[in-house]
Amino acid sequence: MRLRLRKPVLIHALLMVSFLGAFGFLDYYSALYVSEVAILCVVVLFALLVFSTRMDRTSVLLSLLFLFGTILFSLFYALVFTVRTDAPLLPSVLAQRYYAFLLIAPVTYMLYRSGWKLADFRRIFILAVVLATISRVVVDLVPLASASALSPFVEPPREFLIFRQDTAYGEASFLLRRLDASTLFSALYFGRALLKPDNLTSFAFCLVMTALSTTLLFVNAPRTFVAAVLVALILYSVVLSRPGRTKLFVILLPLLIALISLNWAQLGGVLPQLFGGDLSYTTRVQSTEIAWQSVLQYPLIGFGQESAQSVSYQDLFGEKFFPSDVGLLGVAFQWGLVGLFLYVFFSIWLVANLLKLLWAYTGNTGRIKSREQLFLWALFVLCLTFAITSPVQARFVKTEGLTVAAFSVGLFASHRHGLGSDHRRDPRQRLEVATDAGVVRSI
Repeated sequence: MRLRLRKPVLIHALLMVSFLGAFGFLDYYSALYVSEVAILCVVVLFALLVFSTRMDRTSVLLSLLFLFGTILFSLFYALVFTVRTDAPLLPSVLAQRYYAFLLIAPVTYMLYRSGWKLADFRRIFILAVVLATISRVVVDLVPLASASALSPFVEPPREFLIFRQDTAYGEASFLLRRLDASTLFSALYFGRALLKPDNLTSFAFCLVMTALSTTLLFVNAPRTFVAAVLVALILYSVVLSRPGRTKLFVILLPLLIALISLNWAQLGGVLPQLFGGDLSYTTRVQSTEIAWQSVLQYPLIGFGQESAQSVSYQDLFGEKFFPSDVGLLGVAFQWGLVGLFLYVFFSIWLVANLLKLLWAYTGNTGRIKSREQLFLWALFVLCLTFAITSPVQARFVKTEGLTVAAFSVGLFASHRHGLGSDHRRDPRQRLEVATDAGVVRSI
C-alpha cells in the first residue's frame, strides 16, 4: 500500500528548505542549523516520495541504489581516513552528511513522475536563489549589535562587513563561497531576463537583483571564478549555442588542449610575477606541494574524509591547508586517482547532457524565448563555470555543487524517460504533420 500525500504544500516546503540549506541561506548564524534542517528535509522528502510515487520496479531499485551508493561512498572514505590516521570512524561519516543533497536527483525524478513540470521546479529554485542572495545582504547590513541582541537564539558572525577583502581565510570567506552559486545564478537569470521583461514591475525587480548579484560577485568572488563565468558565457555564445558549432569545437578541442599544455611552463612563470605577493596565491602553492606529496604516497584511493570533530586536515598538514583550494589535485588528495577520474568524467558528462537538454527546449536554435529556456540556460552556464574552475576549485564536491549537479541529473533523467516534456508537441499533432508530409509512422 502506498502513502498518498494529501497536502502537496508539504512537498513544496521540504524542497524549498532543501535548496535554501544547500545554497547557504543564513549560514552565518550557525545556531539556526539551517544546513542540518535542510539535510533532514532532503531525507524526509526522499522517503515520502518513495512511498507515494507510482513507479516501476526498475525506478524503485535505481532510487534505492542511489541512496545506498551514497551511504557506501561515505562509509568507505571515512574508513580510509581512519586507516590513515587512526581517527574514530563515526565523526568522518557524519562530516559527509551533506552528500544527502545527492538525493535531490531521485527526488526530482519522482516529482516529475508525480506530474511536476519544469516550471514548478523553476519557481521553487528561483525563490530559493533570491532568498539566499538577500540573506547575504542582510547579514552584511544588519549591525553586529542587532545580531547579538538575538542571543541566545542566534550566534552573531565572527566577521562583519563581509565586503572587506581581508577575510581571505576567515569563517566569513568560507560561507561566502557557498553563496557564490546562488549569486551567480541570480546574476545570469535576472540579467538575461532584463532583455525581455513582462512588465515594468518585473523589469525593476530583475534590474535590482542583477545589480545586487553582480556587485556581490565582483566584490567577494575569487578572481578565477569571475574569469570562468566570462569564459563560460563566451563559449556558449560562440560555439555551444548550436549543435553544429559544438561539433566543430569538440573536434578542435584536443588541439586547444595541446597548445595550452605546450605553453603551460611559460604561464607557470608568469603567475608568480603577478601574484607572488598575494597571500591567497602563496597559500595555494604550499597546499599544492602538500597535496602532491600525499598523492604520491596514496595514489589510488587518496587520504580519505576528515572530520573537524576528531582529526582534521589542518591538524595534520597545517592550519591553512584545505584540499578545496587546489582543485583537481585536492580531489586526488582526498579520493585518489579513482575519485579524480570519476570527478572529471562526471563533470564532462553532466555538462554535455545539460547542454542537450537545453537544446531540446530551445529547438537547437540557441534562442531563449521562455522562462523555462532561460532557467535551463542559467543552470547550464552555472555548471559549465563549475567545470571550468575545477582545476583550481572543485565545486562539484561541495554542497552547492552537489545540489546543482544532482538537480540537473534529475532533470535530464526525467526528460530522457519522456517525463515533464511540456515543451514538446502533442503526439497527435506530430502524427498529422508526418502524414501530410507523406511519411507513414506508427505511434
